[in-house]
Amino acid sequence: MKCIFTSLILTAFLVFGALPAWGENFIALAPPYPPYCVSSGLTVKGMAVSTLTTIMNMCGIPLDEDRIKLMSWTYAFENTVRGPERIMLNAQRTPDSEQLFKWVGPVVTSKIVLIGRKRDKLFIPTREQLNGYRIATVRWSRPEKSLLAGGVDKDKLERHPSHVQALRSLDKGEVDLFAFTQLGAPCLMEGLGMSKDDYEICFTFDEEPLYFAFSKDTDDNLIARLNRALKDMKASGPSGKSQFDMMFEGQLD
Repeated sequence: MKCIFTSLILTAFLVFGALPAWGENFIALAPPYPPYCVSSGLTVKGMAVSTLTTIMNMCGIPLDEDRIKLMSWTYAFENTVRGPERIMLNAQRTPDSEQLFKWVGPVVTSKIVLIGRKRDKLFIPTREQLNGYRIATVRWSRPEKSLLAGGVDKDKLERHPSHVQALRSLDKGEVDLFAFTQLGAPCLMEGLGMSKDDYEICFTFDEEPLYFAFSKDTDDNLIARLNRALKDMKASGPSGKSQFDMMFEGQLD
């Protein structure tokens, strides 16, 4: 009996030991969305990236930086749907996408805001009044899509190919407002040498929970472990702050 048991253990080792460890082939696809995902030379950095690598490490599945790729939202979505072992960062969990992925999160709630110049002293009490203002957006960006879905007239938007032209337009007074995320806008302004102290949030348009979307082949037990790791990461410690808070001190909404 002992010989048979030993033989079974050896067989299992030979069979399973030859296989790659689960998850070592994961590739994370990160649509640009500062400060959650930003290009940093040849690597991708940001709040979402740091959170993902932390919880993957907590579950014993390190994710090397060369396996995190900055991709367009469309490519990341389609590639993660096809799989295998794909992770899409900053994903929206909607009725249409619910069954396409396995979900970890929400990771953070992104606030989509409209920013104006302080000296203009704009007062915008309701969404309906937004159509009375000229709003600069980045064409096809998620903040722009949110505005359109929320009832803002398309002909009221000054659509730009990048944030550079949109913010320059705001700075020159060619538009009244710039639509972006609360955390991302100051990063963009800083990169252009603009002082964020000259601007203010005039209206909070929407709040968007962001998730990690894993391809459907991902093991359910791993998804459960990752969600527990994220919960533990966000739990308050002795100081009253969580590991999550301390990682992003000064950056959170």
